This record gives sequence, structure tokens and C-alpha cells, in this order.
Amino acid sequence: MLLKTILRPAKPLYHWLRLRQIRSIVRWNAHNGILAVDIASNNGLGARLQNCLEIFAYCDDHGLLPRIKFTHRDDRTRLDYFERFFLLNTSIASELTVPFPRIYTIADLGFPTDYDKTLTLDRAHRLIQKYLGIRKPVLNEVDSFLAAHFGDGPVLGVHYRGTDKHSEAPQVGYARVLRNIRRYLQEFPATEFIFISTDDQNFLSAARGASLPRPVVSRADSYRSSDGEAVHYRPGGNKVSVYRDALVNCLLLSRCKALLKSASFLSDWSCLFNPRLELIMLNQPHAHTTWFPARELMKKTLYQAVE
Repeated sequence: MLLKTILRPAKPLYHWLRLRQIRSIVRWNAHNGILAVDIASNNGLGARLQNCLEIFAYCDDHGLLPRIKFTHRDDRTRLDYFERFFLLNTSIASELTVPFPRIYTIADLGFPTDYDKTLTLDRAHRLIQKYLGIRKPVLNEVDSFLAAHFGDGPVLGVHYRGTDKHSEAPQVGYARVLRNIRRYLQEFPATEFIFISTDDQNFLSAARGASLPRPVVSRADSYRSSDGEAVHYRPGGNKVSVYRDALVNCLLLSRCKALLKSASFLSDWSCLFNPRLELIMLNQPHAHTTWFPARELMKKTLYQAVE
């Protein structure tokens, strides 16, 4: 207790020094035309990609080239997940070696513009097209799954976030999701398959046992939760597989005709990858957690989900 009392005043000083160092590195790199950032958090892929989007916006505004790493805050090996799955478009790549400041949140960078409040869906799509590429093995897996499991007709994508999102949006019960799947199939009877992406094994089992009027397909993900604990927060496990599962599912959802989804950055990004994707939202984030792009996507929903 005495040690905590002695060290408590040092925390604000440490935080101030850390931010000062980060922003000093950012300024130094900017002289070379680069914004290099190591996003060191334990968040899921969708939240990390959202950080990338704000970094891309800043680079676009200031004529900088982005360089990105994804590491985990407590991982001493500092394994980079970004370079395993993504690349920055070769036309803007730079071979210059620069330091990567580690940030925990996007606010650590001290951008003068709050891009969460200024981004639009059109600009987000342009930024993704300009800066972000996906590695060929990931795209090959997506194409192989489509060829093996999707037919020639329209597919309804369903994304159900069943674990940790309840702190940011009201939880949606299984029965309501299934009612809305049936409602969509009544409205669009030409739909050929239902593709389900979920972190919740119990929901997937419920959907498979619900005698839905169209076949249900899903990817054989490496991890799904049966106890409500988010897989990307669990200690141990293969984080590379967790992130690959997330990215491939996100891209598969983007290839569907329509997307029925609960609140999640990950499936928000399916809509950013494919702006023509038709959207039905099962819930909305709480007022204090309504960030971009959900804030804008709520305006383009195909119809109101049934209760």
C-alpha cells in the first residue's frame, strides 16, 4: 500500500513523457514524409482497422506515407500482425527505415482533427482503395470459399457478435436474429444461401438447428466462444489464426448481396470494403459509443429490423 501511495504521483508524469516521446517521433518521421505507427492494443481486428482509417485520413491531409504495425500491448516479442495479412499499396510504399512509436489509442498521436467526427463513407472507401491492400493468400482463401460454398444466386450474410460487444450496444437475442433472417428471406425469396459469421458457437448451433428455409454455410474458424468470453482477449491461443479468421469473415460478408448484422466494427468494415452491400442493422450502439462508420451506416439500412 505504501509503495502504491509513493508511485501514484508518477503515473501522470509517465503518461506525459510517453506522449511527448510518441509525438516527437511522429514529427521526426514527418520530415521524411512518413507516419509510422505501431498500434499496440489488445483490441479486435475491426477496432485496429478503424485506427488505420484515421491514420490514412491524416496522411492524406498532410501528404505523408503511412507505415503500420499491429502488435499486442503485453507481447514482448512484438509480433506484427499487420504485415502478415495486409500491405500498403506499392505505389506509395517507402523503403526508408524509421522508428515506430507504440500507441495504445489513436488519441496518443495528438491529431488536431477528430477524424471520427469528420469521416464520411465515401471518403473512407477512397482511403481504403488508396492505401490498404490485402495479401494474396488471404484473397485466395476468400475466393476458394466462395467457389466451394456460394452458388450463383444472392447470399444473405449474417454477422452476430455474441461476446464482448454488450458494453457498447444492446445485446440481441438468438430468436430475434432468426426472425429477421426469415423476414429477409420472405422479402427476397431469390436468396440462395445464408452465410453466418459469428464469434458465438452457441448461436451458430442454434441457427443450424432452426430449420431455416435456406442452407446455412459458415467458415471453419479456428476459435469460437462457448462461454461469452471474446476470443481475441483470451490469453494464449494463436493470435495469427484469430486475426485471419476475422479478416476472411469480414471479406466474405462483403461479398454477399446483403448483410444482417449486430453492432461491430468488423462487419462495419465489410460495408466499407463493399459500399454496394445492402444492410439491415439488428441493433445500434449506445449513444456514447456511436462511432464512425456505424453512425453513418445506420442512415442507409435497407429496412427496420423486426423485434
